[in-house]
Amino acid sequence: MKSKIIAWVIGGTFTLLVFFSGFVSAFYLNYASLANTYTKEHIDNGRFMLWALKLLEQDETEKAKDFLRSQVTTKVLIVETVRLPPTSKRELELIENFYSEVIDYFESQGGFNETFQVMENDVWVTKPTPSMSILEKFKSEQNMPIKQD
Repeated sequence: MKSKIIAWVIGGTFTLLVFFSGFVSAFYLNYASLANTYTKEHIDNGRFMLWALKLLEQDETEKAKDFLRSQVTTKVLIVETVRLPPTSKRELELIENFYSEVIDYFESQGGFNETFQVMENDVWVTKPTPSMSILEKFKSEQNMPIKQD
């Protein structure tokens, strides 16, 4: 009888230890992967800003604008791709404000005019980039009038 109780106590303790270790390792791996992503994001941002700065210093403003525009549209795509159901109203407001600011910028520059070409049925078809599609969808959901060229 005593040996059964000892076996149950040892088995229960071992189970709790394995369970707790799993939680700790999952937390650590999640934290480490998020930290790596966060660091890479800042490095990429820094590189893009550095390239744009170098181009501005060399009086190549059009290339610098292209670099910065591509960075903004990439951020829109990243936000939409990794967007999880918002955990707070503040997070949702941040995303909406960012999208609204980007929409305002592109409208001041002539509208959602970034496109790429795809071959469909042996014909090249021009379509909006995924970032422009995301912004157009957001704009229509917010009941903002879409400006067409």
